[in-house]
Amino acid sequence: MMSDPNFALSFQGTQADASKGGDMVYTVGTYSLTASDPKNKKPVTDKGKYMTVYKKQADGTWKAVADSINSTCPPRGVAVRAISGL
Repeated sequence: MMSDPNFALSFQGTQADASKGGDMVYTVGTYSLTASDPKNKKPVTDKGKYMTVYKKQADGTWKAVADSINSTCPPRGVAVRAISGL
C-alpha cells in the first residue's frame, strides 16, 4: 500500500470523547484516501467517515483497539478495494 505512487491518506477529526474513567477514548471524523486503480493504475480517491477507539495501556501509552471506515462514495470506492484487496 505504501509503495503505491498514488497513495495519499488524510484524516480530519471532528469529535473526540473520553470515558469517565479516562481509559478509553474515541475519535470520529472524515478521511480522504487515494490509491491506484488496479486495472489502469490511475489515481482514484475515496472519501468517507471513520471512528477509532483507543484504550490506555498499563504503561500509559494508547493503543487503537477498534477502527472503522465508511465510504460516502457510491459504489464502494476503488481506492478502498485496491487497499483492502477486495
